[in-house]
Amino acid sequence: MSAIAMDRPSRWLDGRMSGQDMADALGCDVEFINGVMDSWSRCSLSTAPAGGTQGVQTCIRLAVAHALYATGGMTVQDAAAVSASSWQVSASLLKLLEFRPRGVRPGENDLAGRGGADPLMLFAPHAAEAIPVAAVDEYLDVADGRRVYWRKPRRDAYALACDIQRLSDASRRDDTPALQEEYLELLARLREPEDHVCEWIGTVADGRFRPAPDRFAERSPAMRQGLFDGESRSFAESYATKVSVNVSLAARSMKRRALGLAVIDPLKRSAVRKGNGQA
Repeated sequence: MSAIAMDRPSRWLDGRMSGQDMADALGCDVEFINGVMDSWSRCSLSTAPAGGTQGVQTCIRLAVAHALYATGGMTVQDAAAVSASSWQVSASLLKLLEFRPRGVRPGENDLAGRGGADPLMLFAPHAAEAIPVAAVDEYLDVADGRRVYWRKPRRDAYALACDIQRLSDASRRDDTPALQEEYLELLARLREPEDHVCEWIGTVADGRFRPAPDRFAERSPAMRQGLFDGESRSFAESYATKVSVNVSLAARSMKRRALGLAVIDPLKRSAVRKGNGQA
């Protein structure tokens, strides 16, 4: 393994990602990184630590911006505006991307990504496919290309990860049937359909993001909205178009590439198999 590949985990964890590092981790060109950074500088978002390298929070914002651009169909400027302003989304993603169990202070779990705490196995070398995890993944839903909603599991994903970590540690110390049963039940939740809460966080246009008047208290005016009196339409039916962007998946795929781990899109793999005549 080359010295550059061996240094990838350190550069991610120590906040030493260069522009080229981040472009490689996102699978894009440096021009996209520069475009987002330029948009951030115009909206006064502080992004860069000393030395011109980037930390994890900046990388998460970049992953969100790239996902909104590549999957959500936004312009670079609009995607940058949303990622800069939706700081609560990136803070929420950080909890699982750089997982620390409850009671562990920053700096005490710096082995995450090098074999440290990873209860959901998001960064295990064998977990190579870019598969959504229903119980933990968060989304930004973009309606009509402008109205942005934050959708996430109703049950606390971080609490689930902490419980899995706790039971994993306990079962190694005392492998009893009761512990094993509880542990397996929690693991099963990772693939079960999850009920979501959805919050309107704002509207984007022309490179500017206007936050919702009160993103904590106000209900979206379009969550239940009918064209005619007495007619109630679902969220998905209230708009001409709606795109769901899995920002959790975007962030962890970026980290996996940064750590030198594989990221394989299962849809592309299926297409290759069909092309080779395999079922």
